[in-house]
Amino acid sequence: MTAKTLPKIMIVEDDDIIREVYTLKFELEGFPVTAAENGQIALERAASFEPDIILLDMMMPVMGGLDFMRAWRALPERAAEVIVFSNISAPNQMNEVLALGASEYWVKSDYTPDRATTAIVERWQRRDNQK
Repeated sequence: MTAKTLPKIMIVEDDDIIREVYTLKFELEGFPVTAAENGQIALERAASFEPDIILLDMMMPVMGGLDFMRAWRALPERAAEVIVFSNISAPNQMNEVLALGASEYWVKSDYTPDRATTAIVERWQRRDNQK
């Protein structure tokens, strides 16, 4: 996969260390990447960055994941896939964000930066093969 075909990733995470580690991993793998510490900043940055995939935490100050999903769903120009990335594994929350349009729900403790990168590359390749 070349840099031209790699998806643009936005990481929305309030934990500085997690945000920085994942940002660095994606950058080292050649992904165009940006990050935001809450949903409000993510909405602002998404307008100019135009991500293909958003990796979204749920529990954040200012605007959390659910509020972000509601706002994102209301935007007519939204095109990015949203992958919820949270330590909360409550079925009701999973169902709610999936109903709001999230494509997947990843429990953070099940993922490393390497596993997340591999999962995104595989997901993107499947998407390209369906075109």
